[in-house]
This record gives sequence, structure tokens and C-alpha cells, in this order.
Amino acid sequence: MKFNLLFFVRLLVRHISLLVAMPIILAALVFFMTRDEPKIYNSKARVYTGIATGSNIELENTKIDFRATNTAYDNLLNLIKARTTIEIVGLKLFTQHMVLDSADIKIISREKYQKLMKEVPDEVKKLVVKGDMQKTYENFVKLKESNHTNYLYQLINLDHPDYSIEKISGRVGLRRISNSDFVDIAFESEDPAICQNTLLILCEVFVQLNADIKVNQSDAVVKYFQGQLNKSTDDLHNAEDELLDFNRTHNIINYYEQTKHIAAEKEEFEIKFFEVQRKFHAAKAVLTTLESKLETHERKRISSQSIMEIRKELSTLNFEVSMKTLGLEKDSVQRQQDAKEVARKMERIKVLESRLASHIDTLYTTDYSTKSVASTSVLADWLQNTIEYEGYNAQLKVMEKKRLEFEKLYQEFSPLGATMKRLERKIDIAEREYLSLLHSLGLAKLRQQNVELKSNIKLTEVPFFPINPKPSKRMLLVIVAGMVGFILVAATILILEFLDGNLNTAKRAEDKIELKVSSIFPVISAKQGKIDYSYLQNKAVNAISRNIILNQYKKEKEQEPVVNMLFSTQENEGKTFICKHLIAKLCELDYIVLHITYDEEDLGLAGEHYSKLIYEISDQLYKISHIKEFDRNQTIANFNAYHFVILEIPSIIKNPFPVKLASTMDYTFLVTRANRAWGDADKNALSLFNEATTGPEPTIILNGVKVLEMETVVGDLPKKRSLIRKWVKQIVQFRFFTKKTVA
Repeated sequence: MKFNLLFFVRLLVRHISLLVAMPIILAALVFFMTRDEPKIYNSKARVYTGIATGSNIELENTKIDFRATNTAYDNLLNLIKARTTIEIVGLKLFTQHMVLDSADIKIISREKYQKLMKEVPDEVKKLVVKGDMQKTYENFVKLKESNHTNYLYQLINLDHPDYSIEKISGRVGLRRISNSDFVDIAFESEDPAICQNTLLILCEVFVQLNADIKVNQSDAVVKYFQGQLNKSTDDLHNAEDELLDFNRTHNIINYYEQTKHIAAEKEEFEIKFFEVQRKFHAAKAVLTTLESKLETHERKRISSQSIMEIRKELSTLNFEVSMKTLGLEKDSVQRQQDAKEVARKMERIKVLESRLASHIDTLYTTDYSTKSVASTSVLADWLQNTIEYEGYNAQLKVMEKKRLEFEKLYQEFSPLGATMKRLERKIDIAEREYLSLLHSLGLAKLRQQNVELKSNIKLTEVPFFPINPKPSKRMLLVIVAGMVGFILVAATILILEFLDGNLNTAKRAEDKIELKVSSIFPVISAKQGKIDYSYLQNKAVNAISRNIILNQYKKEKEQEPVVNMLFSTQENEGKTFICKHLIAKLCELDYIVLHITYDEEDLGLAGEHYSKLIYEISDQLYKISHIKEFDRNQTIANFNAYHFVILEIPSIIKNPFPVKLASTMDYTFLVTRANRAWGDADKNALSLFNEATTGPEPTIILNGVKVLEMETVVGDLPKKRSLIRKWVKQIVQFRFFTKKTVA
């Protein structure tokens, strides 16, 4: 049988009573259980979040991050249904009801209020502060958190229909409207007032919690950067103060300009120093030469005490003038005073030079002689060089002193540069850290303002007071119960059919027994009186007899009868029943048949075409090697007179069978029932039978198959059908254009 749509339809039709009864029972049960179903009211609130397209202070970040937006919405929706949020809502709703002096239909119905007052213990009622909901709520919170066994803790955490976390959370519905900034919050309850007020409290609580979370996060960031900025400011000030103290300690105004100026003066000083040194040595050499040209008494005279004193004073004045004019560190006032001092000393130098020249002139006059003409020129040169020599000598002494000052100044400024670099680098690092923290603080404050702006959720649609209850789902539940009952029964039937281990069909018999099926016999049922069973039996017998008759022509020795063995592995498989109909059909076709059987039952067959030979079941069956040995009384004179011999042997599992004879059989048939399983015992017995015999491989005669399986042999069953049934059958078989004639 093919597992097509027609097969499933017929399978379900066979259990139509169960398929009808179970859905009716389940539907009636649901209808009975929901007869007192309370009315449910629902309300809705709509809030504007501004997460996706709301105002944004961050001008640089104008792009919409869809992933971040979706995450923000998920966070918001999870916050609404969070346990903490629902717990606060339940406790505030309970507080709202407890502070009432009497039932207010805008807050709670009379029935629920009266029931609540009966349930609440006195210790909880004592905590109520009439007219002060906030104080009452705080008292309730303290009681709830005191232990885990008090009334309020159990009220919130168990299964109270109006105040428990589980019930409120299960009745809250959340939905974001497409990709907009709006979120719908729905709630349903048996009391319309509780429905509206629960939504109002829920909106108030989650908006506040959302603002607290966002603002607290941004505040923590701002406080962190503010603290770090203050610390960085102190570090920067300390570094700057350290540099300032360093400059004060070492009298530094601008280190780099000062060192540049010192280097320039040093270079200029060195040039002057070498020039003065050159002139000094030149003057000294000239003076030595002039003195060597003078006479001895002239040298004595120019070395007189008066001249030497003048030279000494002149040298001192030149030294002082040089000191004043070559000073390195002078302010404007000091320079003015030095200028006056230098002018005064220069006048004194001129006076001394005049006096020295006068002394020389006196010397010329006193010592006038004929040789004085040449000496006068030498003395004049000597006087001039003496003045220059003394001046250069004084400048050279001063410059050497200043040169030592330059060396000392270089030694002082050289290590200051490295320290100055280190201090400036320290200030630079502190300054950059300060600027970075200042920038981060600005961004944090900007984000804080942005978060505060975005966390300002607006309630655009206030929850309304529901007047009409929701349409009842009672009929829908009844219909669903009926459908579930039908589906469960149908699924069970199909599963049991697929899991059925019986042979049932020819295809399954061939797969399990691993032999070919030669014919099938239907089971006779009185419930289906519309089917012509005699026709079906005749068709089944014709199939077996056709095979036997065809086998006759395949026999090599045509003068001998065709011997057919019918055996079974178990008892009560219907071998005698099949033999009866088979022999009757062969006799009807004028064939002479010999029936060899162990069953003494009278088959009701008579006539010259039929003969019956009964044998006894014993161990002697193992020794029989020819059919003639079954005729112990030799009642049959000529076995060749028969066209067919039908040999029926008992079940091979419990009884012996003629092993030698089986190998000489022309054809063997395994008779088995369709309504049983093929077990290991059957497999072993058949395997032993096949090993013990060398005859042809047996074929199967499947007995007691379901009537519908006969369609594989005879086509449509001979049954009276209405036009509707014929039409339905064609539809389920997808035969929309099938006709009975060619035209």
C-alpha cells in the first residue's frame, strides 16, 4: 500500500469515531472550565523617547547609529519590565489603595477594596498614614525589607493578581511603533481602575528610574574628570612655582636671551681683548726701542720720581676708566653715574698728560745741547708711547679681570640650562595633561547635558480608563481545544500506524521476510457489508492458481504432477483455508488435484477431480523423501494421474517437516498472517528451512490483509459509492481528468 493522501484519509476514516469524540470532549471541557471567566479590561499609554531622532547637543555627531539606537530601546524596554521597576509599581499601587478611606471606583472597585481590607493584617494597616501616600510608602518599604516572611514581601513576590511582580510583569505589553521614537505600553486587569492606575504608576516609575540611571552615569564621569582636572591644575601650579623659584634663586629673567647676550658680549670682548693685547705689546716694544736710543743720563731723568708718580697715577686712572667703560652688568642709573665718573677721570688724565709733557719739555730745556735735536724727537715719541702703553696696560688688566668674570659666568649658567629644560618639560607635560583633561571635562559635561536632554521621556498619551472589556476568547479556546484534540488523535493514529511492527502489506512483508509475495488474501469483515468479498476472494485465489498453473508449463517432466508445498512458521496462519479455495478453483478448471494434509477437517470438496490424503505428524516426516511415502496404505495407484499435488505441512517452528522431500518440491509457498509481527523465531525457522532444503526459494502468500490493500491487485474495490465519494476520492488521488472510456 502506498502512503499517499488516500491512505491517510482512509486511515483516519477507520477511526472516525475517536476523531470525533475526542475533540468534542476537549471542547466541552474547555467550555465548562471557562464558564466563569472574568472580564478583562485593557489600557494603553504612549511615551516619546527621543532616542532615535530627538534633540542632540553634540553637533559633530549627527549620524544615527541604528545599532546603538536598538540597544538603547532594548535597555529601555528591559528597564520597564525589570523586577525592581515592577516591585516599586506593585508596592505603590498597594499604597494607593491602602490610603483610601473607602472604595473609589476611579482607583479600585468596591469588591476588590472590601476583599483587600479583609486580607490585610492589622500590623500593615497601622503603618498607613492617612493623606500622606509618600510616608505610607516609605513605611511599607521598611516593613517589606525587614524580613522575608512579612505580609508585604509575600504580597509582592507571590502570586497576588494585582500586586505581585509575576502577575504585573505578565500583563505588561511593550511595543515600539515601527522605527519611530514612540513606545506603546499596554496593561490589562480585571478592574478598569487598577488597569489605568497601574499604567500611570508604571510610567512614572520607569521614567524616573531611566533619568536616574542616565544622569548618575554622566555625573560620575563629570566628577571623575573634575577631580583629575583639579589635581592636574595643582601639578601645573607646582611646576610653574618651581620654575619661578629657580629663576629667582639664580636671578634669571630670560635664560635663553641672557645666554645669547652673554655669548655675543663674550665674542665681542675677545675681539677687543686681542686688539688691546696687540696694541699693548706693540707700545711696549716701541717704548723699549725708544728707551734704548736715549743716553744714560736721559734715561735716569725720565725715570725720576715726579715722572714715575705721574705715570703711576696715569696708569691708575686709565685702569679705573677701563673698569668703568667695560662693565658687563649695569642698569641705566649706574651707566649715567659711570659716564660722569669717566668724564671726570678723563679730564684728570688730560691734565696728567699735560704735566708729563711739561716735565719732558723742562728736561729738554735743561739738557739742551747740540745733540738735543735728535733727543727731542725720541723723547716726544717716548712720551706718546708711554701714554699709550699705560693706557693699554690698564685696559689689558681690566680685560683679564673681565675675562675671569666671563669664565665664572659661563660656569654658573652652564648647569642652569639642563635644570631649566627639565623644569620647562615638566611644565609642558602638566600643561598638556591639564588641557587634555579640560577638553575631556568639556565633552563629559556636553554629554551630560545631552543625556539629560534625551532621558527626558514624555508621556504623549495618558492611560485611559477602559469602559468596555476585551472580547472574550472563550469560543476561540473552545475551537482550539477541539482542533488540538483532533490533531492529537490524528497524530497518535499516524504514529501508531508507522510504528506498527505487523506485516500488514505485501511491500512490508517482502522487506521483513526478504521473500517475494505471490498473492494476498483479504480479511473478511461483517462491518463493511457494501464490499463484495466473494469477488475479492475469487481474485486472490485466481492470483495463486494462475501462478501454479503457469508453473506447470515450466516443469521439465510433464507426465508427473506439479507438487506445491504450503508451510508456515507459526500455527493458525490459514493454510487450510487457502488450500480449500485454491483446490476448489483448480477443480473448477478441471484439474485433478491431490491434497496431502495433516488436518482431518472436511473441506466440503467432492468429485472425481479431488482426492485427499491425511498423514500423521511425527518425527518420521524427516525421513520422507517422496510424496508416495505419505500413502502408507497405498490407496493411490497412480500419482501421475494428478495434475497438481497440494502438500500442506504443519508449522515448522513447533513441528518436524520433510527435509528431503522439500528439496524435491516444484514450488513452495510460505503462508503467513498480515496482522502479526515477523519475529526472530520466524527468521531463524525460515533460515533453517532454506538451509535444509535445496529446492526453489519459497514465495509468500499473505493472508488476512486489510481490504484496502486488495486495491494493489484488483484496482478499485467492488463497492457502491455515491457521486460525492467518487469525486472526493479522485481529488485526494489528484486524478482530476481521469475517465473510464477513451472517448
